[in-house]
Amino acid sequence: MNRTKLPVWIAFAILLPALFSAFSIYRRNQAESFNRATAFAAEYDTLENLAAAQGMTVDQAIDKLKPQGLNAVVLSEETMAELIGRGRATISPGLDGTTVLNFPFDPDGARVRKALEIRLQKKDFSGGGQPFGNQGNRILIVPMSPNIIRATSIGLNPDQAANAKKHGLIIVARCANPPGVSTKTVQQTLAWAHDLGATVFLPEGDQVLGRREAITTTIDTLNQLGMLYASAEFAKIGGDEEVLRTDPGNVVRLHSAQAAELDKLTLPDAVERYVKASRERNMRILLIRPFSYGAEEPLTAFSDFLHLIGERIVKEGGALGNPKPFSDPHMPRWYPALIGLSIVPAGFFVGCAFFKNRKIQIVGAVLLTLLGLASISHSGLQLMGLVATIVFPTAAFLVLDAWRPKNVVLGFIVVTAISFVGGLCVAGMMNGLPFYVKAQEFSGVKLSIFLPILIVGYLFMDRLADMKQVWKSPITWGSAGLGLAIIVVLALMIARTGNDSGVGASGGEMVFRNLLDRFLFVRPRTKEFMIGHPLLVLGIGMLAYLNRAPKKTPLLGGWVALLIMVGSMGQTSIVNTLTHLHIPVVLSLARIGIGAVLGCIIGLGLWTIASRLLPRGEEA
Repeated sequence: MNRTKLPVWIAFAILLPALFSAFSIYRRNQAESFNRATAFAAEYDTLENLAAAQGMTVDQAIDKLKPQGLNAVVLSEETMAELIGRGRATISPGLDGTTVLNFPFDPDGARVRKALEIRLQKKDFSGGGQPFGNQGNRILIVPMSPNIIRATSIGLNPDQAANAKKHGLIIVARCANPPGVSTKTVQQTLAWAHDLGATVFLPEGDQVLGRREAITTTIDTLNQLGMLYASAEFAKIGGDEEVLRTDPGNVVRLHSAQAAELDKLTLPDAVERYVKASRERNMRILLIRPFSYGAEEPLTAFSDFLHLIGERIVKEGGALGNPKPFSDPHMPRWYPALIGLSIVPAGFFVGCAFFKNRKIQIVGAVLLTLLGLASISHSGLQLMGLVATIVFPTAAFLVLDAWRPKNVVLGFIVVTAISFVGGLCVAGMMNGLPFYVKAQEFSGVKLSIFLPILIVGYLFMDRLADMKQVWKSPITWGSAGLGLAIIVVLALMIARTGNDSGVGASGGEMVFRNLLDRFLFVRPRTKEFMIGHPLLVLGIGMLAYLNRAPKKTPLLGGWVALLIMVGSMGQTSIVNTLTHLHIPVVLSLARIGIGAVLGCIIGLGLWTIASRLLPRGEEA
């Protein structure tokens, strides 16, 4: 394959989509900048326990925690079992096989009766025309398993809700999805919580209230009541995706850490976890649990924990306050198609480098144009986004191959800038509320990372090594080991790519990441600044050396191609950073910039050492 000639319009083909995408990203940044307030929430039961352990009332505990940022409480539905456990209700057999619920206090009877009416959707629980008996503290119900009675929800604790309202706290109602829930049950459950002061709804258990057939009712009722839906990060909750997809404008995202998770962290790491959730992933409610339950003054320790988190959030540009959904950037519906069409020239340039047949080139251009127009649809948008993530990194290395710059830094900057446009296009096209709350995501992550690496590897192997001779050469232990190492590295990258990767970072890597987080504005990606960028800088330097010493190409060409291939990992990672559409775009841009600068510095150090080891007398 002959070296690609750079057409005069290639700069236009790169700048045009960059400009269109930059405008869309500007609008996205505006939408994100209007929503920086993060709410600190705690479970009401936790506040009660901590206050009691320190000899304080709940009112005193709330007054102590509010100055540290606490402005919300999570109230879970109580059950009959909890009422029975507190001695406020008993179950006994009645006449004619009925079951009698007895309440020493009349308000409890009224509360349970309302809960049963909502749950069973009828007034007569006895089946014999005796719904409540003659007294307000007795309820007759048909024979029913005591376990079912104990598990029945009786709504939020009204005393806790009243106390939270008195202190001006946001009430987050956590409600479960009981078996056989009806649309009326959904409506009345949410209305009851709202009447008690709840303004945010958080699913409890593994399903959203109303899942499946009544989930539309849940969405409509939340909107009618003016309640927000809290989507818990990392939780696998049935129906959550449907709510996010259907009504992203009414969603706030929530982050929490279980006690078992916090137990594995140091205090600085625990603080960092919550801060990063707010700053880097747009979590607008942080459900904070105590870092340690073993403390002489547990409430004070919890207060100090909140203070550390709040201090860091404010220091890093965030704010504490009432959570709210993202505002829509109000981009025209046709704008993704405009960006998609602007990608076509760069796609045509890349296609022509690999397909010399004129008919194939024309057909490819027509297909790209149609796909650009189809970017107005969801499927077309995803496909054109994938095209952008493949086209621009590939175009970057085609430019490098044709240009062969003498200045290593300039070459790295140009390659990085062209690759960067691929990420800009995805971020520019996929700009809207569904992407902010992860209702929709870019779905071509793995392919967009690894396909350009393979293309670049093939391109430079073809340029710098005799492919026929390579296939004929016997395999040595060294080459076999190197090949296996590359396969292992790529396999590990594949396993760790994506938002829900099942392969986590090692303990040593976590320590290193935490150090970067503490000393840098934002942590760059390790595979970029430690591997990809340095090897690419070294590869560009070696490519310049081979231009001066072509006689060394048969000896070093394959190794240089390998360096550039592995170095392209950093370029595809740059693109991938901008496809994480739920992360604030300013942080993504900063992460890319810091990684490129650090990687280039490390690469220049490697090239300085390598250039001194290369022979100079044979350059020609």
